[in-house]
Amino acid sequence: MADLAALTDDVLAEILLRLPSLRDLARASASCASFRRVVSSSSFLRRFRPLHAPPPLGVFCSYPAGRGGTAGSQFHAALSPHPSAPLARAVARSADFSFAFLPPPAADWLVRDSRDGRFLLDRPRDGSTAFTEVAICDPLFRRYRLLPPIPNDLAASVRNPYVQRGGDGDSQSRSSEIFLASLSHDSVNEEDPAFTVIWMACCRGKLVAFFYSSESQQWRVLSPPEHYALSTRRVMGVRLGQRNHAHACFYWMVTLTHRWLVLDTCKMEFSVIDISPVLSGCVMMFSNQITTLESSDGRTTVVVSDVFRPDKRCVLYFYAFMYFRDRWQLLNRVTLPEEWGYRFRGIIGSAERYLFIKLDHPKENLNDQSERHVEYFSLDVKTMQLGSFCRTTLLTVSEAYLYCGFPPSLLLPSI
Repeated sequence: MADLAALTDDVLAEILLRLPSLRDLARASASCASFRRVVSSSSFLRRFRPLHAPPPLGVFCSYPAGRGGTAGSQFHAALSPHPSAPLARAVARSADFSFAFLPPPAADWLVRDSRDGRFLLDRPRDGSTAFTEVAICDPLFRRYRLLPPIPNDLAASVRNPYVQRGGDGDSQSRSSEIFLASLSHDSVNEEDPAFTVIWMACCRGKLVAFFYSSESQQWRVLSPPEHYALSTRRVMGVRLGQRNHAHACFYWMVTLTHRWLVLDTCKMEFSVIDISPVLSGCVMMFSNQITTLESSDGRTTVVVSDVFRPDKRCVLYFYAFMYFRDRWQLLNRVTLPEEWGYRFRGIIGSAERYLFIKLDHPKENLNDQSERHVEYFSLDVKTMQLGSFCRTTLLTVSEAYLYCGFPPSLLLPSI
C-alpha cells in the first residue's frame, strides 16, 4: 500500500471529494492532520459546496410584535432522532442568529430571506417600507454587507406600491418583495463569492423589479411581465404569495387567482402562467398550499396541498414538469394522517427530496398554554416516510424559513 504521506494535497483532495456523504468527510478530516489540512483549505471547500447539498439544520422563525411592541426572531435547531441534529446543535452554538453584529438598533432589522448560508435583512429607510436599507449577513462568521440604495432614476418608476407583508404600519410592514438568488459557484473571486438580490414591487397596473449583483455592484432593471396577466381586478391590487424556488426559477401564486408568476434567474425574465387546470377542485386559501422542489433529473416537482375537503383530511398531490409551460404529470397522491387534517398549516420549504410541513398543536393541548407548540415534520417524497424535524413554542409566526447549511468546520465566510 502506498504511503499516505507520499500523496500530494491535490491527489488527497480528489479522493476526499469522492466521499459519499458529509458525515464521511467530517470523519475523514478528523482522522489525521493531512486530511484536515486539505479539507479546511479554501480551494477544497469551494469545490466541495457544489457537489454536496447542505443538509437541513432547522427552522428560523420571525414573530410579530406583541404587547410590548417588540418583534423578534429565533432559530430552532433540528432535534434527535433527525440525522442533522448534531450538526444543527453545532451551528446553533456557533452562529449569532440574533444578528447583534448589525448596526443598531437591532429591533429595526427584519429577516426577509435565507439562502446558501446567507441571510437578507432590511429596515425602513427614511420612513419607507418599500425602499429599505438592506444588509446581507453571515451569522456564522458575524459578517455583513450593506447594499447601496436603489438609484433615484430607477426608484422613480415605483408609485404607491401595494403592501406585500404586514400592513398595520408597524416595523414589520413591507411594500416590496426582496430576496436572494442562488449562490454563484463560478465566481471569479473565490474569497468573496458572488450573490444577486432581487427587489420587486407591485404597483397599480404594473410590477416593477430590479436586481443587484455583488460583482457589478449596481442595481439594474428587470423587464416585468405584462400587467394584464397579473391583474386581479380587485381594489387591493396584486399581492404575491409564498415564494418557491427550483432549478434557478422562483414561483409565486398571485393571490386570489390560479396564476403563477415565474422568474427565471438564468435569463432574468418574468412569465405568468395559468395553472387553474391543476388546481381545479382545490380551495386555495393560503399560498403555502403549493410548493416546489428540485428533482435530480432536472425536472421540477410541484406539491399541491388539498386541505379544505369535506372529509377533513389533507391530501398532497405531486406533479412534475421539465419546463413550466409543459403539461404537468401527476406522480403521486398522498393522504396525510387523519389527525393532521386540522393541524396542517402548510409546507414551509424543501431540501433535496424532503418537504417540511408545519403542524399546529394537537387539540388536547388547546387549554394548556404550557403544552401548546408548533411542530415541523419532514416528508421523504421518495419513500413517503414522515419524520419529526423540530418544534417551537412560538404560536404566532410571521415567517418561517427552512435553514440549510454545513457544519462550521466545513464552511468559509460567505460575506
